Amino acid sequence: MTIINDLNERQNQIIEMLLNNSDYVTASDLSVQLSVSTKTIYRDMQRISKYLKEYTLTKKENLGYLLTKPNAGVEGKEQIIINGTKERRLNLLLHLLSISPMKTSIQKLSERYFVSQSSIINDFKYIESNLEEYSLRLLKLNSGTFIHGHQLWINRLLSVIVQSFLKQSGDPFSEYHIPKFIEEVRNNYKRLHEIKIFLHDIQEEHEILLDQQFYLTLFCSLLSIIEKHLNYSNIQHEESFESLNEQSKTYQVTYELVKKVESFYSIKLEKYEFNKIYYILKAYNLNSRFLLEQDTEEIMNEKIKILSKQLVKAVSEKIDYNLEGEELLKVQLTFHLHSMVYRLNHNIYIVNPILESIKTKFRSAFQIVKQCVYEVNEDGKFVNNFTDEEIGYITLYFQISIEERLSEKIPVLIECTSGIGTSHLLSKKIKKTFPNIEVKKIVAQHRINKNDYDDIELIISTVKIKSIIDKPTILVSPILNDEDKQKIDQFIGNYYKRKRAEVC
Repeated sequence: MTIINDLNERQNQIIEMLLNNSDYVTASDLSVQLSVSTKTIYRDMQRISKYLKEYTLTKKENLGYLLTKPNAGVEGKEQIIINGTKERRLNLLLHLLSISPMKTSIQKLSERYFVSQSSIINDFKYIESNLEEYSLRLLKLNSGTFIHGHQLWINRLLSVIVQSFLKQSGDPFSEYHIPKFIEEVRNNYKRLHEIKIFLHDIQEEHEILLDQQFYLTLFCSLLSIIEKHLNYSNIQHEESFESLNEQSKTYQVTYELVKKVESFYSIKLEKYEFNKIYYILKAYNLNSRFLLEQDTEEIMNEKIKILSKQLVKAVSEKIDYNLEGEELLKVQLTFHLHSMVYRLNHNIYIVNPILESIKTKFRSAFQIVKQCVYEVNEDGKFVNNFTDEEIGYITLYFQISIEERLSEKIPVLIECTSGIGTSHLLSKKIKKTFPNIEVKKIVAQHRINKNDYDDIELIISTVKIKSIIDKPTILVSPILNDEDKQKIDQFIGNYYKRKRAEVC
């Protein structure tokens, strides 16, 4: 008989009973044989799981417990080892999110975590208190319990939990705000470690590096697919879209990733699940060009060019600041929109880790871009529905373009007497002291004419004369003293402040 000194007599009896059975044993059967409640059995199993070193404890819903020696070849083993209430609650939340909209029951969950049903009910209350921030609800119906909400919001919370795990594992993911109730808990769920290995290996083998938002989207999708397969026999099907290009590099990567998952868990993915992974990788493909095939959809490109052009025009009109001539903005925005339209039309909802920062720092720009996006996309002309995540990314393109325009140097004309040496010395001092100033012209007083003031924002003069044009003028000493520098610095500050006000 196997004796573990840290366990009581009944708990050691349970171990012996399980070892003497080659099949699963339910908590109910154990409670009858030992003349205790199932609640006591759940507590015992939770304690037993902490002290098993030479054996593997496998738990399957509706079947019970199975105790085997390592490498005994147990199919689909599902050992949930939880250290404390907080870790169990985080794992339960992760489980509910990943199987959504599939339903589960309190009984199944109590068996999954070796705890009483009253403990699961208390866990539900705790989870509910943290779901409101994410516009999600925990629905408890006669038919079962599940998390209800838009897939985007489910992805947001799922991504935060996954990122917390990745940070704990040493990965450089740091942009998300991670709530305290997630960050303070050490997440050791083995499924997360397994998926991390799958994604690491597939990137190494194909020499690709998934961007953070696509990595998290793929990670969460794999977690959902795997959890549903391991816990349900009938899975709710999702929509598929265009047929797949089996000759493409995207298909090859998808095929190899799926084979890794199927082989490891002894499961067979449905066609729509294979397609979903393919769509995510193709969206990444369009965004990064790492996997980009030569025959990228030219028709879609033309459509996206129209969307980009209309969007730049709409934003320009709203801010009364012409951005239509910004070629770099148009090229970069069109490239981004190509991938964005594809993923939104394929129900791929990526999470923007800096969305709240964008809304706070660029509040006015975000609202303007959002308004323009909905106007341009009236009646779903380009996509079924835009998300704030995507609008946040679009906002950055416009904000960067505007700031680059605002950071352009201020064109200045230097008026002087006929002393060319003195004026050039002044010019050098100005350039060195004020890097945002570009000295466009140095003109002697007696040779100046109206055309010299074209495209000039400021006149710096060493002679007190009446200007022939209404332009801001600062009178300075040829040696540029501290008072002169202060006046020029004040003008620069007011100039950029005025420019920003004009844009916003």
